[in-house]
Amino acid sequence: MSDQRLPDTVLLVQADEAERDRLASWFEEAGFEVATCPGPTGPDYTCVGSRGGACALAAEASVVVLDMSLESEAVVRGTAAEELLALYLFGGHKIVALGSHPGGEVPGQLVRLHRHPERDELVHAVRELTNMGPGTST
Repeated sequence: MSDQRLPDTVLLVQADEAERDRLASWFEEAGFEVATCPGPTGPDYTCVGSRGGACALAAEASVVVLDMSLESEAVVRGTAAEELLALYLFGGHKIVALGSHPGGEVPGQLVRLHRHPERDELVHAVRELTNMGPGTST
């Protein structure tokens, strides 16, 4: 029987469609499966996951890449980026948060990078988090 693992899945939460496509292509080229989500959108800017307390898309992902500049932040309504980050953190997900403001990290669970990171920096951060998971070797 083969000992090959299935590719890790990245959930990319990014409001800007062009940026979402660009980042998704980086992950695909690096060998990851990718699921995308625009984050909370109008009319109420409330994330489906925050209504039920869990995100179905994140449940299937090895790592969530969350751009903290969401539409809900721009209109100051609905699910705030920090609320979404907390939902993922308390759900035990591994996260790379992309933002303009510094914040604390959680070793093995949360890495913070600046918005619009370089390809190598972002892919490396995701790989580091997936390599720390159970059943993986370094």
